[in-house]
Amino acid sequence: MMNKSENLFHVEIMRGIFLISSLCTSPTTEGSSLAPGNPTGNAYLVVGKERALLFDLAVNEAGMREYTQELAGKPVQLVLSHGHPDHTYFLSEFSDVWMHLADEKLIRDGMMGMPPVTPCPTIHSLQDGDTLDLGDRVLDVFNIPGHTPGSILLLDRQSKVLLSGDTCARRLLYGMTDFVPLHVFCESLRRLQAQDFDVIYSAHDRCALPKAYLEHMIQWITHDLPHTKEEWSFPGLGKMARLVHGDPYSLRYFDMVVPLRYMNVSNLVT
Repeated sequence: MMNKSENLFHVEIMRGIFLISSLCTSPTTEGSSLAPGNPTGNAYLVVGKERALLFDLAVNEAGMREYTQELAGKPVQLVLSHGHPDHTYFLSEFSDVWMHLADEKLIRDGMMGMPPVTPCPTIHSLQDGDTLDLGDRVLDVFNIPGHTPGSILLLDRQSKVLLSGDTCARRLLYGMTDFVPLHVFCESLRRLQAQDFDVIYSAHDRCALPKAYLEHMIQWITHDLPHTKEEWSFPGLGKMARLVHGDPYSLRYFDMVVPLRYMNVSNLVT
């Protein structure tokens, strides 16, 4: 047994990059499926020559620290894409964590009725433009505010894989804290397009998205979101405008919600 939880499993999606998830959630009827479908919770382990990096704790299963240490066979550095509660499961089991400090308050103060992380690990700063050298493997850090102010993405130069957290994803919950105008968000996506990568892996889908998905996101936000009439609500979040495009079992599926109070001309892309 590699871990106390029998539900954890991993798949090597690229050489030295492992997707880790739970058999209790699946995009399809098969627990370990990597197909597009229903939302899941995933973490990613990137293994370099000297150390490894664990990106996110979006899997609600105990023992992730032990599981990843044994899988990597070397020291593991924990990095969070952002501070939302569904990305910090069992964070108190770790002594150190790296993240953008714009989201530190979400960890220390809690949010959406969730308590703060206690005990809280030592929090180290990551900023846009930073690099993480794992020994023969370098990851670039990008900060794209929108989902949260401190949302970061990691680009692995070696495999040309972008680990996007909840920023570039088929399901996007936008503007819950410190709203960023949508035209600014799309400008950030366009700058990201200029980077050298081939595929995108997010925190709540196991399927690989092609780089071209960024352009689809920009077009849907630019042309379709301003005209959506659908609304969505969730306790504590208020009324949201919702745009749904396509089928959940298709790679071109997109589901985005934005607080209704921000759906005005100055915030939308023209």
